[in-house]
Amino acid sequence: MDQSEADIIAGSLEAVVARVGDPAGQIFERLFAEIPQARERFARDVGGSIRGEMLAMVFDCLMDPGGPYQANIVRTERVNHDGFGTPAEEFDRFFWIVRDTCQELAGPDWTPEVARAWTAGIERIVGASR
Repeated sequence: MDQSEADIIAGSLEAVVARVGDPAGQIFERLFAEIPQARERFARDVGGSIRGEMLAMVFDCLMDPGGPYQANIVRTERVNHDGFGTPAEEFDRFFWIVRDTCQELAGPDWTPEVARAWTAGIERIVGASR
């Protein structure tokens, strides 16, 4: 992924925020609908800070493709989440849930170019962290 793809992702997030505000609620609703057992893992996250950190990590990794720590932080978090009982498939699925939710919320602002940038970014992050 190059910086122009990161800029495309950033622009798509700006479009989402302009249309609906903070997408965190919708992202986690989708997570819990698709992976119901994940809800109990967030029981202590009363204020939403853990959810916020998770989304910040996903967005940072997507929008800073040349950053020094992206693959390592995701690799580390994969191990941490395994310790919380989150299988690797569920961990990986979260990135796609973020994308799918943003696609839905962006509406007509989600173009094939945006879809390609998100897919490339997620494949890079998930692939490099295994």
